[in-house]
Amino acid sequence: MAKNTKLKNKSFLNLFDLAGEVAVVTGGQGMLGGEYAETLARAGAVVAVLDIKATGGKKITKLKKSGLPIFEYKVDLTDKNAVDETIQSIEKKLGTPTILVNNAGLGAMPTSSMLIDGPFEDYSSEAWETMIDSHMKSAFFVSQAVVRAMRRAKKKGSIVNVSSTYGVVSPDQSIYEFRRRRGEKYYKPVSYTVAKSAMIGFTKWLSEYAGPFGIRVNTLAPGGVYTSDLDPEFVREYEKRTILGRMAKPTDYNGAVLFLASRASEYVTGTVLIVDGGWTAR
Repeated sequence: MAKNTKLKNKSFLNLFDLAGEVAVVTGGQGMLGGEYAETLARAGAVVAVLDIKATGGKKITKLKKSGLPIFEYKVDLTDKNAVDETIQSIEKKLGTPTILVNNAGLGAMPTSSMLIDGPFEDYSSEAWETMIDSHMKSAFFVSQAVVRAMRRAKKKGSIVNVSSTYGVVSPDQSIYEFRRRRGEKYYKPVSYTVAKSAMIGFTKWLSEYAGPFGIRVNTLAPGGVYTSDLDPEFVREYEKRTILGRMAKPTDYNGAVLFLASRASEYVTGTVLIVDGGWTAR
């Protein structure tokens, strides 16, 4: 069997080394946010987790107890003043943020109430505003504060905006038919696709603006993640649509986040990295 005798020289792995970096992860108390926080911390970064949820979540608490340098901040990310104060606090305690993962935002799970995610004609303005604000206000306010901090400190950095395959293509409403057969008027809501599409537009605009300052901005577009509470019929229908024949594991996006956050992608900006098991290839 042939062997690569050059493997002893692993200097190329330094491209993924985040030692000396300060990373901010919004929505970090959630399932994927916790994964991103752990990934960046294990790569060497000091990580600040921002979330409207109370501190002390199980995953983050476990990671902190293991010795990883993760710090929690409870903050309403749709409140500009609160965001500015939090980023300033991070600067004083941890240093200038050089990595930002804009992951916060309401989901639209297939288990959501049809009273909220019903037919388009009946979709409420309140639900629309709440969804859009949770994604775009938070990304806008946190990006403003972090770009301001990086420019003030004259530091380069990377911003990763988390979108979705449903920000790239329209939702396939047929995979939710199982609920409609039960008499539930459920549809994947319009506001979710609009919010996730807006994240891509935001990335393109901000990459153009921030590029001259050495700040890269990219979008990660993940597919659906399997959780045990999903209806088996939904899972079957979803998996039929993917080339790889399965939904994602929570860990499936960690490599992409690390790539976009690190020097491994230092010539990548303004783009969308789709990680969806082949959903959008069909």
